[in-house]
Amino acid sequence: MSCARIEPAWIEQQAAHLVRRSWRDAHWSRKRGAVLAYEQVTLFGLTLVEKRLVQFGARDPDLAHAVFVREALVRGELDARADFVRANARVLAEAHDIEAKQRRSGLIRSEDELAAFFAGKLPREIHTTAALDAWYRRAAPAEQAALRWSLADVLTGAGGSSARDFPARMELAGHTLRYDYRFVPGDPADGITLNVPLALVNALPVARTEWLVPGLLVEKVTELIRGLPKALRRNFVPAPDFARAFAEAESARDEPLPVALAAYLRRVTGVEIGPAAFAGIELPAHLTMRLRVYDADGRTLAEGRDLATIRAQWSQAARSAFSQQADAELTREDVAEFDFETIPEQVASPSGLSAFPALVDLGESVALRVFERRDEALAEHRRGVQRLLRRGLASEIKQARRQLPLNGKTALKWAPLGSAETLRGDIVEAALNGLLADGDLDVRDRGSYERLKAGIAQALFRAAVQGLARAEAIIEAHAALAPWLEPPIIGFARANYDDLREQLAELVFPGFLREVAPARLQHYPRYLQAMRLRAERLRQDPARDQAKMLGVQLYWREYLKRRASGVDAHVLEELRWLVEELRVSVFAQELKTPEPVSPKRLAKAVAALP
Repeated sequence: MSCARIEPAWIEQQAAHLVRRSWRDAHWSRKRGAVLAYEQVTLFGLTLVEKRLVQFGARDPDLAHAVFVREALVRGELDARADFVRANARVLAEAHDIEAKQRRSGLIRSEDELAAFFAGKLPREIHTTAALDAWYRRAAPAEQAALRWSLADVLTGAGGSSARDFPARMELAGHTLRYDYRFVPGDPADGITLNVPLALVNALPVARTEWLVPGLLVEKVTELIRGLPKALRRNFVPAPDFARAFAEAESARDEPLPVALAAYLRRVTGVEIGPAAFAGIELPAHLTMRLRVYDADGRTLAEGRDLATIRAQWSQAARSAFSQQADAELTREDVAEFDFETIPEQVASPSGLSAFPALVDLGESVALRVFERRDEALAEHRRGVQRLLRRGLASEIKQARRQLPLNGKTALKWAPLGSAETLRGDIVEAALNGLLADGDLDVRDRGSYERLKAGIAQALFRAAVQGLARAEAIIEAHAALAPWLEPPIIGFARANYDDLREQLAELVFPGFLREVAPARLQHYPRYLQAMRLRAERLRQDPARDQAKMLGVQLYWREYLKRRASGVDAHVLEELRWLVEELRVSVFAQELKTPEPVSPKRLAKAVAALP
């Protein structure tokens, strides 16, 4: 004999007065717009329903209201028509943004505190989206306004910062670039991200990004000071105080941050420190600007914290995008002469994008193009004008070479260094370089260009003759030195003679007459005479010469090392010629130097190098 199966639902229906019901895990459901819970039904210990999802409001209205306030209203997790819900969500998002900007957790009040804000402002029976919307429609304006948060309601009060400290945007080339802030240590986007359209990648100043925003500058400068070697760091303690003082005294600009910081520290303390002192200091990722490059459709093209790397990949595409947005009709290729009535300094596209036209030197030809940055356009324009002038003055250059009064005696003494034609070409080229350097090459109309060209043509031969006089003095001094560069016997003071030959090779090399500035060439006869005097005394006392040589080589080797590492020649120029003057002072003091020079001064010049 077998029994028929009994459905639990039958028992629940027939013995409703005997079953026991309990609920657990009350929670808000955004999809259903109500507070739900899991119901369990038992009969004398026998489980009829283990876990059934039911609306909880009818079972425990007070608890359902509390869950509704905490999980729906406080968290903004409901789709209601009541406008205060969206307004509060915006305030909460702004509060989270402030936390991200200041990189501090705990600025937002706890959920218990935020829930307490609504106490007494809503009827206790409201625990669904529908009930909230129905009540809100009938509520008085004062009751509706009482439900809206302000930042003061959401923040603890410890998050005092101004919009100036954490701006939402950067202005660049007439466009507004958006900042994004994120406070998630270890995340690739942690810190501050600048959103840059592809067309403005080349326009973005590298130095400007180093300054971040005022609200993060103090922390970054503090870390830079703390990263200094101990011997330097002890001059700037406490580091946060110096960082705050720097941030108050200096404003963000297109100057590298280490340069500005080093100058400030020197000014306020008197301690000698150069930008190179900050090189190699590792900073937390959030203290380096992160860049996001996007195209016209808003799609991300590149992300990272190294602008140079991004430009290496996207520079050409960026320039093309910029030209398309600027004034493409203005550009020209194969410009043979200055046949423009005028070239504007700046143009604006219909979209408001600022562009800067400039002539560009392409080697064999010249083009007219537009640039993203004014300073870059000006530098390129000067080179482009210079190329046009060289082409336009070709006959005058040739004539100056032919008529230069070079005598045979000078040409003979020059013979070990090159041919007479090479000498003529170098002297005329040097004269032309000098006239171009002195001229205002930022000409943008035909009349100004023609006047500049005529002035250079008229002055070229006279400048070349003056250059010839300088060259003759150098050639004479070189001829007098040459016999003294050979030791009296093989192997005698080899290191000393090698040093002399190295010095000469750095002074007199193919093309030096056109590459070295005339103001420096005027000192060449004195340098060469000092070398001759040294060579004469070397034969008499090589040990004394070697002692002096080792003192000079300390700085000369430092110069060579920096040059080999790629430091810009303009940055090294002061040290290079200070070493030359030190040689005169050490080996031929009677020839004198135009300004005081000492090992202490050279040591300061070395310390200031990057």
